[in-house]
Amino acid sequence: MKKLGENPDEDDAGPGVSQDLARLGSVLAHIVTPTTIVAALMVYFGSVRTNTFFASLGVDQSVLGLSIQDYALRSVASTIEPLAVLLLAVLVALPAHAVLVRRLAARPAAMRRFVIVLDVLGFAAVVAGVLGLAGWVEYKVRAPVAPACLGLGVLALGYAASLRARSLPRPPGYAVEPHGVRVVRRAIFVALLAVLLLWSVAVYAQLRGLRAVEQLRHSPALLPGVVIYTPHRLYLEGPGVTETRLPDETAKFRYRYAGLRLLIRADQRYFLLPSCWATTPQSRAIALHDDPSIRLEFFHVTTPPPCP
Repeated sequence: MKKLGENPDEDDAGPGVSQDLARLGSVLAHIVTPTTIVAALMVYFGSVRTNTFFASLGVDQSVLGLSIQDYALRSVASTIEPLAVLLLAVLVALPAHAVLVRRLAARPAAMRRFVIVLDVLGFAAVVAGVLGLAGWVEYKVRAPVAPACLGLGVLALGYAASLRARSLPRPPGYAVEPHGVRVVRRAIFVALLAVLLLWSVAVYAQLRGLRAVEQLRHSPALLPGVVIYTPHRLYLEGPGVTETRLPDETAKFRYRYAGLRLLIRADQRYFLLPSCWATTPQSRAIALHDDPSIRLEFFHVTTPPPCP
């Protein structure tokens, strides 16, 4: 016997949302393994952050030759925080949903008002996301506002529709939605939420790359210093770079270059920055081959260089 407020056709129409999602997850598990999905996402988020970081320094990612492992390792900082927030939200949402449904099930009027509030908030969030995506409104916040608003808006509208279908009585003559149509609609809803979540994390990873560049600009000492000894003149130039000709004519190394910072070593090359690159817009990155005839010395920078 049905309880008051339940949809009389819900159980007769087929399995619930959880069973549909479980069936969808089972199908996807036979196509792509979870490990492959996680690895692909880590590489993707790592590439977004890394490419944004080096592009802001004037280095195109194509010349770095980074491997898949490099991108995956660089994705940890960009994914651990969103993942922790998502898991915490799910942990709080599950018991909150149970309490909400239990308390509002016997109060149709309160449930109806709550559903209306969810619809209004969801519609407002979707509009805010669309306006930000179209560029009509600029959100001066370092956060993925547009995709996050779209995701939260879609989630609120979908949750409101679920509460309306399960807890509020249907009007007379309401046609029951076919089971196949309902499964497709739920699958599209879940896929849309997943895409918006991935989009939000990708924008977050991009912002993390820009933030890392800003940290280097304010604190150039975060990069290790480099001194290069070479038998031939390399004509290394840049703000803060000094070239010294060594006095010993019989020494293996005849030139010393100081005032450099190590950016990264990749693809058998050292990518260097002048020590005063943060204060000179015209400064350039330097690519130096890992040649055994050249000696490099690294040190921890403790004092900022005397830059103009």
